[in-house]
Amino acid sequence: MNRRTFLQNSVVAAAALPAIAAPSEKPTPHAVNRTQTAIGAYYLNAHMYTYVPRHIRADMEWMADIGTQYVCVGVLEQDLFAAYENHAFIAKEAARVGMKMLAVPSRWGGLTAGAPKVPSLFSMLNPQTLLVNKQGKTAIMPKVSGGISSIHHPDTFKFFTETLAELYKQHPNFAGFIIDEPKCFIVDKSKHAVAALGENAPLTAHFNAARDFWSRVCAFAKQHWPDKLTFLFQQAHNPPDELAAGAGVQHLDYYGADGRPWDAAADAKMEGSGEGQESGKGKILLSGKGESFIQAARTVPGRKSFFLMENHNLHASMIDSMDRHYPAVLALKPDFAAYYYYPRNVQDPDRAMAVIEKHVKKFTQG
Repeated sequence: MNRRTFLQNSVVAAAALPAIAAPSEKPTPHAVNRTQTAIGAYYLNAHMYTYVPRHIRADMEWMADIGTQYVCVGVLEQDLFAAYENHAFIAKEAARVGMKMLAVPSRWGGLTAGAPKVPSLFSMLNPQTLLVNKQGKTAIMPKVSGGISSIHHPDTFKFFTETLAELYKQHPNFAGFIIDEPKCFIVDKSKHAVAALGENAPLTAHFNAARDFWSRVCAFAKQHWPDKLTFLFQQAHNPPDELAAGAGVQHLDYYGADGRPWDAAADAKMEGSGEGQESGKGKILLSGKGESFIQAARTVPGRKSFFLMENHNLHASMIDSMDRHYPAVLALKPDFAAYYYYPRNVQDPDRAMAVIEKHVKKFTQG
């Protein structure tokens, strides 16, 4: 079954395709969620260059029908001068069916994940800001996207906060932003880092500096937009010291993790699945991992927990594990749970999305 057929077979999506199907008398779906867990859809860089309004409407209605409340869109630096109309249209269609928008600042300064994996425009134009590795060389990390600007360089903080301000200026109705897998919890030997921490600073000092950088970013956000939500999540299999530093970031509304929606036993069977494949490496949300992130979030009064239930980069054989374990992940009842909507590198994407539709809709609506 191809993507369009999948959407048309969804009761609400069929009504959203006026150019393909006859107008339907069925009402426009509106997001309904009877649980205390907010549901989000990661909709990364969809329709940024190919822009099909009827497809966007269908996507939004599919999400709303299963109880999704937030649409999380990737925002590159250059999207703020090259894709305004695209994001504005997605936001309009999301609002039509009762959903809000969250921004995922993607690859800003090389400091965040998100999509796609491209070098930061700021970092490439400002090489003086780049982090330096232990060998004294400019740290270029192809798996991340390229260079990472040092959190110790004053221009880096200025860039990040000014870009955030431009985001909210263009899209004042966005509900907040998500710091996705921050990439600066590493040793930095740039001159600004050495000046701040010393030549032989321990790894914990670098972790704490990253913690303080993101605390400053979130403090800036809360000072200027107190009603906007702030999120930060880390990879579930990161080292404990790095996770502790991330959990220590201040001014967060949500803290949590991304990981595979299955347990350790299922993950162990997926070992050897190749470089770039995150399955089989302990990056999971069951077997105690998810509970630990919920606990870490809730140690801060008023802070809530977040899961990104990873369903990208799936071999077809992994979908059965996702199907079996998805209810158990939702049963942990994080305060916010997100799934990817038609993400990259899935061998059987329609089947994977049908699994998510089944379990999320049952969870939100009984």
